[in-house]
Amino acid sequence: MKKFCLVICLLVAGVVAAPSAKAQIADTMTVPFGCFEQWNTYPGDTLSLMMIPVPINDGYTLPEGWDIPRYNIDDTVPVMGMPMPINTSIPLAKVFRDSVNAPEGSSALVVQTFTFEDVLSPMAYSLASQFLDTDLVNTVIPTIVSTGYVDVNKVLPLMEQILDDPDDLSWMLDLLDTADFNNYISGGFPLNGFQPGRLLGYYKYIYDHSHPQRDYGAIVAIGTRYDSINHRRTIVGAGSKNLFQLYDTVYYEPFYMDYFPIGDYLPDGYEYSEADSMIVLVISSVGEKERYRGSRLFVDSLQLVQFAGPCGRVENLRETFHDYYRVELAWNNSATPDRWEVEYGRSGFMVGYGTVRTVTDSSFVVTGLDELTTYDFYVRALCGDSAETPRVFISVTTDSIPRPDPPIGIADIDEASISLRPNPAQGRCVVDFGGVMVEHLRLFTVDGRIVKDVAVKGESIEIELPHTGVYIVELQTAHGLVHKRLVNK
Repeated sequence: MKKFCLVICLLVAGVVAAPSAKAQIADTMTVPFGCFEQWNTYPGDTLSLMMIPVPINDGYTLPEGWDIPRYNIDDTVPVMGMPMPINTSIPLAKVFRDSVNAPEGSSALVVQTFTFEDVLSPMAYSLASQFLDTDLVNTVIPTIVSTGYVDVNKVLPLMEQILDDPDDLSWMLDLLDTADFNNYISGGFPLNGFQPGRLLGYYKYIYDHSHPQRDYGAIVAIGTRYDSINHRRTIVGAGSKNLFQLYDTVYYEPFYMDYFPIGDYLPDGYEYSEADSMIVLVISSVGEKERYRGSRLFVDSLQLVQFAGPCGRVENLRETFHDYYRVELAWNNSATPDRWEVEYGRSGFMVGYGTVRTVTDSSFVVTGLDELTTYDFYVRALCGDSAETPRVFISVTTDSIPRPDPPIGIADIDEASISLRPNPAQGRCVVDFGGVMVEHLRLFTVDGRIVKDVAVKGESIEIELPHTGVYIVELQTAHGLVHKRLVNK
């Protein structure tokens, strides 16, 4: 536990010396709950000793969306000459809010280094002093607050491997290859196609000035991506800011921290993808030898900055319509790419093995789907022959075909009333509604591209067919949708 924070900093040691991120189109994204305005209060923890509940703490507060490590104890201690089991979980953090001079909003986050005496109730501390190792009880521990889950017990063995040779970063590749990564650090917040290049915010750091040497706080960002083939998360980028690179302050000061994808540092054979999620950690002290009780790191207003390439990024991917056989999607783009690629298939399909369509408008329609089936859609922007954005994902489930008959049967309308003439057509076709009240007409190619989309009035409409091939004519009536197959020669 004493050296845990060094693990996190070494996690990014191989990337912090990288060249500056490519500055092109800047865009920002506020870290979820990174302004620390909403806080939650948690009840106190207890342990059972000789069937008597002993309060561990009086409860604590945390900013909403953030988590702290908990240290699990499953041991026996001698009580009156008899071994007594102890099983509990201790929250290892000292966190409070600064509501006096926060740079933005009404509050900021404060994390402080501590000893057991600072976080345990007097009774629990008295028991710990009697039964636990003295060095452990008096160890100064850093507070770690993160947007994801950190398992202290799982990280400790990894820490020993790193400390054996801090210059050997082969452990990072081992971590990339292990399915246990989700057991070390997990969770975080989704990036939704955002490509982070820098983390911005405000900080203030006050260390214990009674010692001749200072300790250092840190802010760390870890990018992860879900591997759909092996069904696990891997680290794909990182960045850190140790406060010895900054200054001690009385007032809040702005800071920035570069984030680097690790693709350039991987050997041949490792396929790299952009992060789809990020974990941000705020650490009160990362000194292994110099760590002093009471050092405090203040943080507020965390934002990510994106340095986008010529394709920008796909954003706000959304479903605009679906029924039992069709799905319509739309999205926005922060730049103007040449085209977009949509790949889709049944839920869980492997990217690269789905159906691929290329569109030049920021929308997509696909027909001929199965009812009551979930489909996954991946969209990315393409520029030229090589530039592209990360894929953005959405999942849509089709409806069931309506079973109750409408007042006028759709089948009766389709077969007996509405006609296409001529069919096959030669460039033009008249759709005769046969007395049915039609509100809207859409003309699709068989691969789902919309050719015509118009509101209609009257008893018929003439449509122009731009190319030879097979089309689907869709009519919106008062009783539902009618579909006709049309051939243009």
